[in-house]
Amino acid sequence: MLIEDEFKTIYLNYRIKETVPFLKTLTPKDKKEVLALLKIYINREWGHNNISVLAALACCKSKTEYDKLSPGYYSMPVDLIDDLFEFYVPDWLGESHLFLRNFNYLKVLEWEQKGYIDLNDDISASLLSSSGSFESSLEEILFTYPVTLDSHIWLMFEYESDITSHYKGRNWKEVLKTLAQDQKIDRSKLLRSSLKALNFNFSKDHNTWFLELFAYLEPSGKEILELQEELFMIFHSTQHSLFPGTLKIINQVITDKAFKTEEFLHAGSSLITLPTKNIVSALLLTVEKIAKDNNRYNEESCLLVMPVFLNKDKTLQTKAAKIIAKYGNPESEKIQQELTLYKESLLSDAQTLLEKFLTGKVKIESKETHGYETVSWHLSEPVLSIETIDDFIFFAPQVFSNNEVCHFEQFLEALLKFNGEFQEEHFNQLEPAFKAALKVKGASGLRHLLATFFVNYGILKQKRKSQILLDAQLEFHTLENWVEEKTPFVFKAYHQLLSGVFELLKENKKLPLLCVPDHTPCWISVHHLVNNLRIYQLHDELPIPFDLQIAVLRVKKENPDQEENYAKEQLNEKYFEFLKPVFDGNYFRDRYDHVYLDGSFNQEFSYRKIYKWNNTEEVPQLLVSIDSRKELSEKASFLDHLFNSYHALYDDDLIPVLYTSPYFSGTIVGRKYNESLSNSVYQYDIKKNIELLDAWMRLHLPFQPVHYLLLSAGLFSKDKIFCGIAFEVLVNKAVSEDFEVQELGILIGKKISFEWAPVKRLTDGLYGLINLSTSHNLAFEKLLTAILSAIEKPVFNLKKLLELYYELLSKNQTLPDETVSGLLKEWKKENNLKKIIYQIKST
Repeated sequence: MLIEDEFKTIYLNYRIKETVPFLKTLTPKDKKEVLALLKIYINREWGHNNISVLAALACCKSKTEYDKLSPGYYSMPVDLIDDLFEFYVPDWLGESHLFLRNFNYLKVLEWEQKGYIDLNDDISASLLSSSGSFESSLEEILFTYPVTLDSHIWLMFEYESDITSHYKGRNWKEVLKTLAQDQKIDRSKLLRSSLKALNFNFSKDHNTWFLELFAYLEPSGKEILELQEELFMIFHSTQHSLFPGTLKIINQVITDKAFKTEEFLHAGSSLITLPTKNIVSALLLTVEKIAKDNNRYNEESCLLVMPVFLNKDKTLQTKAAKIIAKYGNPESEKIQQELTLYKESLLSDAQTLLEKFLTGKVKIESKETHGYETVSWHLSEPVLSIETIDDFIFFAPQVFSNNEVCHFEQFLEALLKFNGEFQEEHFNQLEPAFKAALKVKGASGLRHLLATFFVNYGILKQKRKSQILLDAQLEFHTLENWVEEKTPFVFKAYHQLLSGVFELLKENKKLPLLCVPDHTPCWISVHHLVNNLRIYQLHDELPIPFDLQIAVLRVKKENPDQEENYAKEQLNEKYFEFLKPVFDGNYFRDRYDHVYLDGSFNQEFSYRKIYKWNNTEEVPQLLVSIDSRKELSEKASFLDHLFNSYHALYDDDLIPVLYTSPYFSGTIVGRKYNESLSNSVYQYDIKKNIELLDAWMRLHLPFQPVHYLLLSAGLFSKDKIFCGIAFEVLVNKAVSEDFEVQELGILIGKKISFEWAPVKRLTDGLYGLINLSTSHNLAFEKLLTAILSAIEKPVFNLKKLLELYYELLSKNQTLPDETVSGLLKEWKKENNLKKIIYQIKST
């Protein structure tokens, strides 16, 4: 019988007793055949059993080969494996944790004693640490073989294992402590090993466990001093959670004569700059204890704590200032010079405590004007037109692969310019552009609309259709059929624009596109628009309605009187009338609801139900109320289409649409806010929200109520990048005349009062902005005044807001607002607010 058939017979009939005798007879060639059978059938048809275990052990040449078969079993045929090992043991067995983990630690040691295997150190540590999961008693595990206490127990400190786990109530901390107490293992080595283990880059849980073990062993002062350098090494760890426990241990011997104070101060200096409050607070207590015990280290202690002044936490700054005030020498030049580095970040209470240290050169004047200069968010630059066909051929593919503002209009402008000059060879050269258009076949929105337009244009103009165009024709509708029932209105408006452009191209009319920006990000100057309208006037042609309307909406209003005179000089009455929306201040107000023009939509607080598994969570939210019509007349304007796009816009189109009507962007921002920022817990599309806020700032326009909503959501955001950008916006706009900081403050106050988001996110950001300039300090005081005035009742962390308000009052040397003072009388009933309220009233 062939080996293959013989093994199949044994396996399929489960002749377990014949397995080992069969395996004993196999030659190396036979083993290859059996292994091939296992690889084919085990994980597909047969499944694992005890026979496959024995066959895999006997036939696999390496641990990797064995692991790939993945023989996971609920039980192992231990007796049969013993029989197999009497005549054959794989040389890789001591390296295979996958196999050995299925056996009792004592059984594996038995095999090692018989010389069957040579265990790897990491496997030895793993098997011992998890030995509690088997039935052997603790005494059997620890004392059956001397190698356990001599070697394996120490390997658990060098390799990541299951030492942190509990099995059947067995706790390794208790086991190790008992062994040390009974002098079965060396206590000194145990203490040292527990600290040494922290240097092996174990997981956070493991490192915490080893430090806890050290403390659980209750080391004496002498033992701590013997290991103080090892404890100092922990401060270089990337796992900051170890620091408080280490400081607690060190504090027991901090005043001992044998304590290496200088080395500790050097090692602990890196902790003082950490953002974690409990770590810094623990270090300050330790440093104060050193300064109190030995005046030799007073100056060094004072210098060490000074970086705390970069931290805007009032409590920490006050603690550090008290240490310097009590133990520092006011005449010390080192202390005075070091303080100059932190003078801008000192909070009021710390500044008061350190007054005698602040020399004439250093002393901070609260009315000082700091050297902060507000930089323009975006410098507008000219938009260059495409001048040659070669430039257009290079530019065209980018329109479909990128999403740059102005590309859409520049593309259409170039087609109108070169339409009559294109030759057949040019369409061949445009093949990469048609390929790029074809790639967006599954997309939606403006890029898909433009791709449909371009494919239809190519089919119209190219005489001998290329294969790529024929393929594209199958994927795209005709341009006239692009609009569907659920297409957002604003895209229907763009469709009308492109349909008008397509007609001009079919008629070979060389007219300029009016809505192409001439300055970034989307602006059109009156002179530029007037000059283009003159060309229509010369040809006695009427502009495409939506092309003209978008152009008018994009006009940058700078010198209205001069611009109006120029328009009257260049245009006759008929064409000047097209510019009436630019020069008539009431044109749009007479035609549209003011809430759409001003972005002053109603705002409603409510609760949103979030369903998570079997639970329901109610999350505070603030929504904007935007009404929309679901049908529009054929004569509806572009703004009608924009204001009533009740279907959500696609994210890639948000900014292009925003830039079609920069002065009336409220509906775009409002709908996006409702969609992804209405609550602070579940925020979506953060990247797109950042891009939207940045795009708005590039316009340099006054904020509307809906834009304050977008900004406030960023100021409270959990996302660090979005939050950081929002605070940059606040810094940029806070001192601008067209920015209503009180309006933003009232909105924030209402959100806080409704518990929309945690106060701490806001205060942490604002503390970092104190002392940018005198103007900013005054603006932030107005902001805090408005926030506090809008808070109806004490909320969690109100103390942090009041501390920040007190800080700004002190910096600005001003008195509390009357409305806030009235609220303070009510809030002083709260125990945790009494002290800060007293300080505010004393300013």
